[in-house]
Amino acid sequence: MNKIPVVIIDKEEENIKKISTLLKNVSDLEIIQSSTSLKDLEALLEEKMPSIVTIGPSYKVEDVEKILKSHSADLRFVKVVLLVKEISANLLKKAIKLNVHDVMEFPFTYSDLKESIRRVEDIYKEVLVEKSETSVEEKKHGKKGSKIIMVFSTKGGSGTSFIATNLAVDLASQNKKEVILFDLKYQFGDIALMLNLYPKHTIYDIVSVVDQLDYEMLNSFLTVHSSGVKVLPALIDPLQDEFISTKSTMKIVNILSKISDFIVIDAPPVFSDDVLSLLEKTDYLCMVTSMDVPNIKNLKISLQVLEQLKFPQEKMFLVLNRADSKVGITMDEIEKTIKKKINVGIPSNRIVPLTINKGTPVVTDSPRSAVSKSIHKLTRLLIVAGEKRRR
Repeated sequence: MNKIPVVIIDKEEENIKKISTLLKNVSDLEIIQSSTSLKDLEALLEEKMPSIVTIGPSYKVEDVEKILKSHSADLRFVKVVLLVKEISANLLKKAIKLNVHDVMEFPFTYSDLKESIRRVEDIYKEVLVEKSETSVEEKKHGKKGSKIIMVFSTKGGSGTSFIATNLAVDLASQNKKEVILFDLKYQFGDIALMLNLYPKHTIYDIVSVVDQLDYEMLNSFLTVHSSGVKVLPALIDPLQDEFISTKSTMKIVNILSKISDFIVIDAPPVFSDDVLSLLEKTDYLCMVTSMDVPNIKNLKISLQVLEQLKFPQEKMFLVLNRADSKVGITMDEIEKTIKKKINVGIPSNRIVPLTINKGTPVVTDSPRSAVSKSIHKLTRLLIVAGEKRRR
């Protein structure tokens, strides 16, 4: 295995020299950079290169707090070891919340350092194995990777499941491509219900074999809808959610992305670990809101969070559900509030609950309806955006 890259960051050059001397005694490590600036930490996180970064002791946890919060998903690859002059209970609590890998007192002994580094090595090996498995699957099946589309709102009841379901079916119909619909709402997902499916398997069945998982095995767990869309349903028992780790979710998506053209993800209404990790792989994010103050407030806050996470604006599409509702708020007022244009407005129509209750997508049940036309518009926007990126 190649040596693990290490970056040392501290305000004082003398501390950097002392840390370098100790690290050079660990055979599996290679110091690739040292710096006195936290801008280099931010650059490493943006690059997502698997590495170890020591911070401190001159820098304190408060100095890196903002950077670590805005790059929380990237800490899966970049493991931060915080060096401090004294460890306290409050410091450890804060470090855990920030997903800091380890906290060590400085100066430290060689044995303490080695133990901390060994724990990072195990994680580093897992990341390399995961990348290697993904590469093998890609070569085996000749796929360059699918477009991942996440349908997301931080307010429940916004209609993300309805939009994700119809978008997936419409993508499959318009492009004749392989589309996978992933119900990430593990506890209370409704995708199977909306498509009138009775799946033999849910994601819970995959967890027990996730370490041996490959394309053929994963494909056997998917349920095929009459439209050709393959569905990975949510759990039947909400309590099973605790057995599904973010690592398992990411491995499943990594394999699916190599054997499909599109993955449409119906995301839960929260910035969970799964959502944050998947945002790193998301090609297009459909942010959904509706014509009420709580939804608009949540959308505005979500957009601010996404800006802090540095999610690219060009990869984001805003969808206003029930856009023609007469509730004392106009689309123009919403756009002024969030300071962004709404890309697609989906009108209210009694056909929506009717098709949901029938378990039939509106784009196939009533393809000429105003609701279906708005879904078609969103589909076309995503397809055109994908074609522009390939040029």
